[in-house]
Amino acid sequence: MKPEPSDEFFERIAERLKALADPTRLKILHAVEDRELCVSDILAVVGGSQANVSKHLSKMRASGVLASRREGTSIFYRVVDPAAFTICRTVCDALEQRAESEHRLLSSVALAARKASS
Repeated sequence: MKPEPSDEFFERIAERLKALADPTRLKILHAVEDRELCVSDILAVVGGSQANVSKHLSKMRASGVLASRREGTSIFYRVVDPAAFTICRTVCDALEQRAESEHRLLSSVALAARKASS
């Protein structure tokens, strides 16, 4: 029998998911997907205030999604957990499947309504 995961394990999972559960953080993740960027470059892509973006970067770094390095006065961020993209792709795929299913349903309802009115 497989052992039950610990509460600490579930906490770690929740923290990682929280690090992705924000539109600004998802934009940041997308911006640094295949490159390292400094904070000012991330700001240019994401928008918002430096304080707000820095807060999000800090949360993502603390959760283990991003890592940073300092070069002079600049701090550069990069993805260190590619599983974050797997999570995002899984959610995107599920949303696309649901949208396609809803589209098919609405199309069949509209077709049935047209047939009934003629």
